[in-house]
Amino acid sequence: MKATDLLILGIVFGALLVYYLIKILHSYKLKRQAKGSKRAERAAEKLLQRQGYTIIAAQKRVPIHTIFDGKSYKNHVIADFIVKKDGFRYVVEVKTGKQVEKPTAAGIRRQLLEYYLIYRTDGVLLLDMENQKIHTIEFKLKLPVKVGPCITHTVAIAVGALLVLLVAKGGYIL
Repeated sequence: MKATDLLILGIVFGALLVYYLIKILHSYKLKRQAKGSKRAERAAEKLLQRQGYTIIAAQKRVPIHTIFDGKSYKNHVIADFIVKKDGFRYVVEVKTGKQVEKPTAAGIRRQLLEYYLIYRTDGVLLLDMENQKIHTIEFKLKLPVKVGPCITHTVAIAVGALLVLLVAKGGYIL
């Protein structure tokens, strides 16, 4: 074997070693993060109960069916908790660390709005587990009202029927 062959083999084996070490480190970080999340969710459950919330469901999964360019995709959305207090239902998202620093950031706002629309609750609770604080989020949506052809046809038929009735009864038009 030549020196250049050994060099190439060394580079290949070194690259593979670095690749696997990065993979192991990434896996370790994910496991540590999952443990922290589970711990935070258990603490969140206790915090909610201390504050008078009744837990209806934990890790509530709702199936989502999406059709993209005619192709069907099945997915799901999972909320940390669904709770109830004073006759109101809330969907709860538990956050730890820097995730709560900007609750109005686009990513968090989209997630909370998605929960609000999918779970159809009275509001959303964002739990800041670092500060043991419950934030209440409400959305005031002004969705455009669409008048479909069915409604316009119904109104036109009703007006036409009223005019025919007036003429048939001998009423005057204009």
